[in-house]
Amino acid sequence: MAMWGADVTQLKALGSKLLAGSQEIDNQRSLLTKALGSTDWMGPDATKFRNEWNGEHSANLTRAAQALQQASQQASRNAADQESASSN
Repeated sequence: MAMWGADVTQLKALGSKLLAGSQEIDNQRSLLTKALGSTDWMGPDATKFRNEWNGEHSANLTRAAQALQQASQQASRNAADQESASSN
């Protein structure tokens, strides 16, 4: 008979790694935003890049971090469900 389910310990570890990845993306986004703000750069290329960073790139990183956080939460819920099913 095939096993259905997951190794709860591994699933919890996956959830923790997903959350750590989310936090790392948020941290890097913040560091890069600060670096860009403190870079002495003038002209149309600078303006274009800053607008792209603030309007698109930073938002994409935020969405990626949120997706990883949601995946982390789902993995944690699945681990809890597996523990509950296995204990019955």
